[in-house]
Parts: sequence; C-alpha cells; structure tokens
Amino acid sequence: MTVSEQQSNESGVTARLIELINNLSEKQQQALLTMLEDWQDTNRREHPRKPCFIAVDYADRERAFKDFIKNISTGGVFIETDTPFSVGRDLTLTFSSSNYERPIKITGEIVRAGRVGIGVKFKTENQDLEAMIESL
Repeated sequence: MTVSEQQSNESGVTARLIELINNLSEKQQQALLTMLEDWQDTNRREHPRKPCFIAVDYADRERAFKDFIKNISTGGVFIETDTPFSVGRDLTLTFSSSNYERPIKITGEIVRAGRVGIGVKFKTENQDLEAMIESL
C-alpha cells in the first residue's frame, strides 16, 4: 500500500467514525467518550488496576466525603462519585478491606474528574497498600 493509499484509508476511517458519532445521542456520545478515555488510560497505566468495591472516607481541606473505590492499584484509585471535583485537588483517603487487617491512610491528588467519578494518584508509596491489594 502506498503512502497516498494509506492516508486515503485513514481519512476514510476518520470520516466514518465522525459520521457514526454524529448519529449518537448526547448521552451515547458521553458514554463513548468515557469508554475511550478509560481505554486510553488502561493502555498508559504504570500500575495495573484491580477492580474492587471498597468503602472510602476521603477529605480535602474543606469537606469530608464517603463513596466507593471501584478499582485500585499501588499508584492510585478510581472513586465512583457524583460530587463534582476539579483536577489538582489534594485528598486524604482512608479505607480498609475485609481481606486485610489494617486500614490504609494515604494522600493523593485528583488527576481525572468526570461525571461518574474521580481518578486519584497517590503521592507516596505504602507497603500496607501493596499487601492489601495482593489480598484482594
């Protein structure tokens, strides 16, 4: 395949994608965007995530919150929440697992905020966290 044929094929794929996306409802477009962002994040993650359902208490300088961790790694967590947050906000999280005896308390920064939750990157390593994840 020549460079010209390859470029033509790529522009055809892009045009078809745009056509399909334009035919979706706004809600479907948002769901597709979330799926694509999650897919892209999965391919760039330094630390593999484990799906889970762990209650978490977390707080910034102003308020405290209680929600659920949906996936976890030694590098961070995804917290399901409908509370709007902004990227860059620092949090202190406390959570525990029935599979692990000690609660985990760790600080992190919101690196992704969406309508279904927030991605929090931990600021420090924690050996208890590593052991807890292994027990999941």
